[in-house]
Amino acid sequence: LEILPRYGNFRLQPGENKEMMVTIKNKEKKTVSVKPNIVIPPFSEYIMDKEWITVTPASADIPAEGSQKFTLKASVPEGASVGYYNAQVAFTDEEIPSPYPQPVPNYVNSFSLSIDVWTPPVIQITTPYISDQLEAGREYDYEIKLKNTGDKEIAIAPKMSQENNMYYGPYGAAESAFPDSAITITAPKSIPAGTTGSVKIHVKVPADSKGMYNGMIDLGIEDPSLQRFGGAGGVNLNFNVWKQPTDPFVKSFALKQPSSVTIEISSSYFGDLYKLAMLGAGMGAGNAKEPSFEIYLENGTGKAELSLEKTVIKGGVSMGGQIPPWEMDSTGIYQDMGTQHIETYKANIPAGEWNLKVLPRDTDRFEYTITIGE
Repeated sequence: LEILPRYGNFRLQPGENKEMMVTIKNKEKKTVSVKPNIVIPPFSEYIMDKEWITVTPASADIPAEGSQKFTLKASVPEGASVGYYNAQVAFTDEEIPSPYPQPVPNYVNSFSLSIDVWTPPVIQITTPYISDQLEAGREYDYEIKLKNTGDKEIAIAPKMSQENNMYYGPYGAAESAFPDSAITITAPKSIPAGTTGSVKIHVKVPADSKGMYNGMIDLGIEDPSLQRFGGAGGVNLNFNVWKQPTDPFVKSFALKQPSSVTIEISSSYFGDLYKLAMLGAGMGAGNAKEPSFEIYLENGTGKAELSLEKTVIKGGVSMGGQIPPWEMDSTGIYQDMGTQHIETYKANIPAGEWNLKVLPRDTDRFEYTITIGE
């Protein structure tokens, strides 16, 4: 028999149901009698009852070279536990031979069904990730909003996870940029029903720190639905710590004759590869400052007068790598991917050797263009 399709998946909440069509084609030269049988694997974390699945018609005689359509309906009862459930619909009792005893027969003419039973978390974490580029010696504040959509007050107990302080770089495990003690958490003990509460995060970056910090805040929420979205409610922290430069970048160039010069300086769009990786994972930057530049054009006798001709600000918006089901129709999914600043300067300068000096602020990468002449 040819069974189309062979596999199916439903994503249902308790109390919901869904159905699909399965077509069976008889490629034999004779009529084949088909009677769907629901088979539940006995060894699984979550085991459904056979009553969850109904197949109609209950039986059929499919003529040679003929076909029969079956309607498969799955109904998840109220109160079902959140989890992944599996079942098999055997349309005939033919089994695939096996040299070893099998706990469950492997049927030849079967359809496999998986049901993902889920419920929206009662506590919705609107900020599941915090990623940012931090400067050593400075302090930063973040906010995690928790919305209680239930009808009961829910206790929370935010704390730093015990599995922090290490990250993996290009050469394996590396020491964290700063310890967990640099992070202070301020939060209420509970979130009343129907309200939104805030967990305040304060990061005091040590002056001698550098590198990466990867950690997690365990919000300590007793909500079974959150097992599908980070256990007891986890907020990932990803920080890149760096220091502002004190000496400018210098680029030398020569003019053979007096000329107008156009200089364009642009900050990196994503900041660095770290930020780009965070965006690919659906993590947005938090306290990123707008980049700026101190620009000088000098020769051996002094500075040229630079005129700022224009400033261009470019940006991009991401809707995240993975959107939670309860956010599908929400405008809260937008994340600012980053901002690029482009500044254009002009000057009329005499012939000779010149140095372009650029001191960047709040960006770890930039590009420059020197155009001589109109």
